[in-house]
Amino acid sequence: MSNKKDAVIQLSTLARTVALTAFVILAACGPRGVAADGSGAAPPKSDESGYLSPPSIEGSRRLAGGRILLFGRGPAGSRARLATPAGDALLAPVDNTGAWRLILAAPGEPRLYGLSVTQGDRSIQAQGYVAVTPTGAALLRAGAGAVVFVAPGGNVRILALDFDRKGGAVISGIGPPNSPVKVSVDGVASGSMNAGANGRFSAALDRPLAAGAHRLEVTGAGSNGVDVDVSLAVAPAGGPFQSERVAAGWRIDWMTPGGGIQSTLLFDEGAG
Repeated sequence: MSNKKDAVIQLSTLARTVALTAFVILAACGPRGVAADGSGAAPPKSDESGYLSPPSIEGSRRLAGGRILLFGRGPAGSRARLATPAGDALLAPVDNTGAWRLILAAPGEPRLYGLSVTQGDRSIQAQGYVAVTPTGAALLRAGAGAVVFVAPGGNVRILALDFDRKGGAVISGIGPPNSPVKVSVDGVASGSMNAGANGRFSAALDRPLAAGAHRLEVTGAGSNGVDVDVSLAVAPAGGPFQSERVAAGWRIDWMTPGGGIQSTLLFDEGAG
């Protein structure tokens, strides 16, 4: 029995490794897609030794007709590329100010992209995965909270919850720049921090988040709360991630570069 159990564990680990490797390889494959113009200022620089600066995504905006604009930074003169696990890619030139822009049709359910840039025979992958949902976009970060791209300003608000299979959890959101934020779970104080200069905050909970129903709340400049139902993720079937619609928004279970599974809840605007 022990040998059979060990074999199952080894096969499960191999499956996760193969799926993750496929995602990384496909994200770096030759592109298939459309180009878009970009604009901005102060490009990242590549030094003369051949170092290529990794790209970044800085925001998204909903456009008329169910479209979503993504924009970010990269080395001037390179090409930014968003690639799906299936190998489909969207291309955007990085202009001489270091900015790139892409317009996508809003998907019916979340899609994950690897972000990279190429310049000549050099290529570099950005950290994290870009998640595009029917209403916007977010950057998923292994072992950290998601960065949800929404307009800054207004009172404090929870935008995402990330957790792993051991109960480690991070609450992310937005509020007034440099303002204090306190976090509670089920009415119990669970952490505090200051929002950054851009208004974003990300707080690791000071105790594991057990499976089951919970009430998450943040207070500072105003208050905001959301009800969540936490359950342990299973390995995604047939790819590096899976998503489902839940009461407060979208849940994405995805495989991290280290081979673990992280769950991200992206909350709807007005949730809670």
